[in-house]
Amino acid sequence: MLEEQLSQEYRTIVEQVTKVAREVAAPLAATLDRENRFPSEMFEALQADRLTSLCVPEAQGGYGLGPDGKDALPVWLSTRALATVDSSSAHAFQVHTNTTHGVALLGTPEQHERFLRPVVEDGAVFGFWGSEQSGAPPDGGPRGYTMAHRVDGGWELTGKKFYSTNAGATKYGVVFAYPDDVDKPLDHLMLFAVDCDSPGVHVRSEWWDAATGMRSTASHQVDFDGVFVDDGAVIGSPGGYWKEQVQARYLPQFSSNFQGVGAHMFNDAMQYLTERGRTKNDFTLRYMAEARVQLNAAELMLGRAADLYRERRMSEAYDASRQVRAFSESAVRRVIELVQASCGSSFYLGQGGMERVLRDWQFYSRHENVDLILRAIGRSEFGMGGEGTAAAFGFGGGGGSQRD
Repeated sequence: MLEEQLSQEYRTIVEQVTKVAREVAAPLAATLDRENRFPSEMFEALQADRLTSLCVPEAQGGYGLGPDGKDALPVWLSTRALATVDSSSAHAFQVHTNTTHGVALLGTPEQHERFLRPVVEDGAVFGFWGSEQSGAPPDGGPRGYTMAHRVDGGWELTGKKFYSTNAGATKYGVVFAYPDDVDKPLDHLMLFAVDCDSPGVHVRSEWWDAATGMRSTASHQVDFDGVFVDDGAVIGSPGGYWKEQVQARYLPQFSSNFQGVGAHMFNDAMQYLTERGRTKNDFTLRYMAEARVQLNAAELMLGRAADLYRERRMSEAYDASRQVRAFSESAVRRVIELVQASCGSSFYLGQGGMERVLRDWQFYSRHENVDLILRAIGRSEFGMGGEGTAAAFGFGGGGGSQRD
């Protein structure tokens, strides 16, 4: 439906990604899940057509797409196309594109050359690492969080990150860290582009061995032991990530992935029901009709968010991003219920992969607490503000925005 609204150039991008999804990601999904490894084959196939550079500025050889680029919709539909066959691999792509967009949005022209041109020329992979496993202390400080200490010519980072998607395959990780020399560190969040070959960066893959879903995201633990980052690798201004509502811009990417999961379940259920001659059952017709309505409604909301970004109606776009993220989660939960009611338990037998899809969904849908998102929507409706703060995303005592 939304693909029809794209120009031929952008439709071709989505078609190319869809081809990679069908020919590369789908056949490998079960293997990647079983082996708990990064989808390197998928990234290589995407890189062959510069499809890992969707959010890289045109000046560096990319497509210049994204919420602050020429159009966000081709990026979101690319994520959805990948998620229609494997939500886990799609998330690896999603995090990479979000991070390159973040560097393009907040970075300087010199940083674009330094960090983003390698994406186009060398296939460099990015990660965006903010998750901690430490709750905020009573005094509101970031004790236990990754800290940045000022040194001559740059900063030293010390701490641990969890759920570090794409770790092990990442060339540059954009790392959340908090300066240790200010009164309210959380309000001064800093972003550092860390070369993962730097001394003191340690990827702990054994932590992710315990994951029961989204295993091919390679979301390992990453330790930073006095890692030096020069001043030229500080992305944006302190606190700018919150003030610019950068994280709100990425909520439609999660929505796109969710919608891909819903489409995966729906399409497989339609085939299953047709092959078993159950399409004349009144309850089947009613359940699958509702499932289609849920998916269509979520898709229309995604398209509306893209329109608002395209028109640079940013405040409305942030609200629409929160709304489509919240609705997409509830819609896909309902689709799963309806598919189960239509197909029964035998739908999960055999080698169809539905068990893996459900494991990934249960794991992935915890990323960003929907109650916090709905609270931000409510505050906006009542004109209360606060959407562009750390607490709006569960940092500093808001609770639960990260997957732990």
